[in-house]
Amino acid sequence: MAALANLRAIVQALVVRLAGAEPVIFADQNAPRPALPYWTVRVSVGRRVGRETHSQGVTDDGDMTLKGTREATIQLQRYGTDSVEVMQQFREDLFKVTEHEAWQTAGLSLYDTTDVLNIAFTLDGAQREPRAALDLLTRFGTVLIDRVGVIETVDIDATYNDNPDLNDTITVVL
Repeated sequence: MAALANLRAIVQALVVRLAGAEPVIFADQNAPRPALPYWTVRVSVGRRVGRETHSQGVTDDGDMTLKGTREATIQLQRYGTDSVEVMQQFREDLFKVTEHEAWQTAGLSLYDTTDVLNIAFTLDGAQREPRAALDLLTRFGTVLIDRVGVIETVDIDATYNDNPDLNDTITVVL
């Protein structure tokens, strides 16, 4: 998968595929809310799955490639009339072959979802705003570069057959 910075854009594009013409924005922005109905997306990343694996080689610049797996929770909310029903249909559509393939092509594995939750909220103490929430559980690969450096010179001090005068320097030429 591309850098983590691209994850948000990739997730938004995948959600838009199923949300259709309804606006999809990121949560926790200091901006006016769009007109109902609309969707919000929040991506929580950081859980490492297993251990990183490393390549057997080091480049001439002293870089070693590490590969790992990360989990991300994608938190979706839909605001507006019939949000629970729309979110439930969204959840069902995620398991279509075409959607599964779109996620895989984007470098994400959607391995589970939570139940759709009805989280209607009372605004200004009077009006109820319909809302629904769904969490998508995903995994993706990461590539990290570890600057391990290059060994250019090795000094060995050794004694052979009780001869303390043995001192040799080996220079590794790159």
